[in-house]
Amino acid sequence: MSLIILEAFGQLSRRRSPLSRHSNSEEDLYSVFHARAELMGWSTSSAGTPLYWGMNEAELTAGTDDPRIGWVQVGPETFEVDSPGDFQPAEPPREPYVGVRYADRGGHWRAIEPATFLLPLTECLVDALGRFGDVSLTGFQVMVNYIYPRAAAREVTPMSGLNWFNVSPEPPSQALISFDQGFLGGQSEARLERVLSSKNFRAFKFGPLLAVPDALAVRAPAEYPISSVTPARSGLGLSVTLPEWTASAAGWALAEVINTALGIAPDVRHFTLRLSRVD
Repeated sequence: MSLIILEAFGQLSRRRSPLSRHSNSEEDLYSVFHARAELMGWSTSSAGTPLYWGMNEAELTAGTDDPRIGWVQVGPETFEVDSPGDFQPAEPPREPYVGVRYADRGGHWRAIEPATFLLPLTECLVDALGRFGDVSLTGFQVMVNYIYPRAAAREVTPMSGLNWFNVSPEPPSQALISFDQGFLGGQSEARLERVLSSKNFRAFKFGPLLAVPDALAVRAPAEYPISSVTPARSGLGLSVTLPEWTASAAGWALAEVINTALGIAPDVRHFTLRLSRVD
């Protein structure tokens, strides 16, 4: 099954909303995340309009010994395009992969990379968590299962409008990205760092490679334990300087690393990345 799990780490200090006394129902992270996604046009609406993703699961986990404060699982939607373009496979995949959008008629489809909607997905999770208390974030982990290799071979720009970060009121922040053994498909971490550092993002700086502490290594989500989520054998991760420590900056950094990695290892089908603040 095609899915993306996004987890948020940090602390959430619960507060009672002034509006709660006017409500006759108890909201949970699932309902609040879903509502936010619909309001912003990021998720499937109640009318069934296909947009970025469809809702699967979400849960608050704050208040436990685990540093994870909440998680969400979504699946990509499908939509029809006028022409199959240059990326139509010889035969349809046997199951719906992340990265492929199929039409019911004619087999026309469009390749949608996970990087395309990772930024709004991160924003939506943080927005939803903030409805339940004051959030102090220390990191995110994203797990992608089943990405169609042919679609992954087409490198895309995850997000334009980087001038958004040129007027950041916050100071730069240091973070570390760790990943699992299969993320680079046998390519070296040095190649990933070399390609990223050669790009001019102005507000973002990738590299150098650093050793990943055990506490910041990737791990399988408790709700979806799979043995393939194990840290990279080299023990190395990628340092990154963010223009600010926000959901937008974190989501963009993760999206660009995924985008670049799929450009050099297009046959990768599933992977896990974790971004952790270290300053």
